[in-house]
Amino acid sequence: MRPSRPLAPLLLALALAVAAAALPAQEEALTAGTEGVPSPKRTKHVQPTYPREALAQGIRGIVILDVVVDAQGKVESTSIVRSIPGLDEAAIAAARQWEYAPTKVDGKPVRVRVTVPVVFSLALPTLSRQDGVPELRQGISPAWPAGASGGGLATAELTLEPDGRVGVARILEGGAPWSDALLAALKTWRFAPPPEDEVLSFRVGAEFVSGGSSDAQKKVNLQAAGLRRSGLLDELSPAPAPAAALAAPAPSPPAPPATASPLTAPTPPAPTSPVQADSRPTTPLAGAELPRAAPAAGAAAPPPVEVITAPPPPMPSENGVSAIRDVTLEPGVPDLTRGRRPVAPPLARMSGSTGTVEVAFSVSAGGTTTLQSATGPDLLKPAAEQAVASWVFRRTRADRAYLVAVFAYAEDKSTAVVRPQADPPRP
Repeated sequence: MRPSRPLAPLLLALALAVAAAALPAQEEALTAGTEGVPSPKRTKHVQPTYPREALAQGIRGIVILDVVVDAQGKVESTSIVRSIPGLDEAAIAAARQWEYAPTKVDGKPVRVRVTVPVVFSLALPTLSRQDGVPELRQGISPAWPAGASGGGLATAELTLEPDGRVGVARILEGGAPWSDALLAALKTWRFAPPPEDEVLSFRVGAEFVSGGSSDAQKKVNLQAAGLRRSGLLDELSPAPAPAAALAAPAPSPPAPPATASPLTAPTPPAPTSPVQADSRPTTPLAGAELPRAAPAAGAAAPPPVEVITAPPPPMPSENGVSAIRDVTLEPGVPDLTRGRRPVAPPLARMSGSTGTVEVAFSVSAGGTTTLQSATGPDLLKPAAEQAVASWVFRRTRADRAYLVAVFAYAEDKSTAVVRPQADPPRP
């Protein structure tokens, strides 16, 4: 006779199975903004904290997050859709603290999935400029050196590249760590392009002022002055050689000393005795460049000037991501941050009109659009033109971008694809 099995474990297993079957399965999160699913309204916003390392390196951009909001309006999970190394963690840490009003569909709270772009932008340094010094368009302020106290001064002379980057930076005054902090910031600076036929040089002075021990009491005052203009052809063309004599050749003269690069100051000869501190009065930052008299015979040579040439960084590629629904960007298009999404006009929807519209346009360094031309059905062209006119891009280059947007208006959905123009006009 077989022994009977205990009933208690069997009854417990049966009860658990029945309870699990009675629990409703968690529904998949609905995508906000689709038909019948409203976008959740954020009720609590926490601003991301800019990482200090990213500030020091001038890292900026748009981190795009995929955020799942539960039925109570709490952030359930976050994931990265578009990554900016150095900024992702700060964006996620802020998003986890956000709260939303519950999203309802047919009167019932539901879980929703929403795409959120988090923009990290750097405020331009406050730079006092002499008339004629180009506008500063990109860059960070010199960071206060770690462990330094009491404040300090540093002055550098800059020579600009044709696209506005700093090509050469020469330290004229100040030592480490103040000069190091100034040079590190200058490598991120970009000015408005100078005139095509001129080379511009000027001085930038940084005054590190400490009002106390806290970071809020420390500031850096920046001033640009001493503008010098040089003709590009005069600077870059070598002096013409003297005409050769028709008589018998004379003995070869000694080789002339090597000349410095047109954009850098000549390096003084190395002193044969220990270099003494420079006793000359410092040229004031404000005002024009003062002429310097040649050193008297037998006088000690001035101390060598440190010349630091920063290699021009490559022009950044603009393979951006669209923050506008139903707009896709092809490689070579900058970030699209805001504007209207593709929607067919009411009259076209009522009449069932469909078709394709191509809009050619340009984008300035500031990110605003300028329409060039549009082709397509007359009933649909105004909607496409209005959408492009509302778009705002985030540029990382100083030149003008030439793009074309192809709008596809269908009965159920409208989309747009943005790509670079195949044959852009010459500026």
